[in-house]
Amino acid sequence: MIEPSKLGALFDGLRATVTIADEEYRIIFMNDLAVEHYAYGGGEALIGSDLLDCHNAESQDMLRQMYARYRAGDLTPTRYREGEGDNLWRGIVMIPLVVEGQFRGIAELGWNEHPDLVFEE
Repeated sequence: MIEPSKLGALFDGLRATVTIADEEYRIIFMNDLAVEHYAYGGGEALIGSDLLDCHNAESQDMLRQMYARYRAGDLTPTRYREGEGDNLWRGIVMIPLVVEGQFRGIAELGWNEHPDLVFEE
């Protein structure tokens, strides 16, 4: 896996939140927008913490199932949307990270979907 210290050069400046967690659910990287977006939960202090601790029981189950699916070889990204009010939706995609054929964690990308933008399904 790429050194977390080098990930900022790749993902800071991207107009999406990027959070990367390893195969043990440990958050190893957050880009600047993710730190800002998740400030209510601790922001940069979340790096090094358990991804499961940041979610409610239902979301924890979803994450465990997703990790199990990825470990079993189904590497289909997981996509969902969260309502943020006032016709603003937050699109989220979880992408499995695979290094030398082994599941090594996930990258979560999040972005705001404005009602005047059209996205392909």
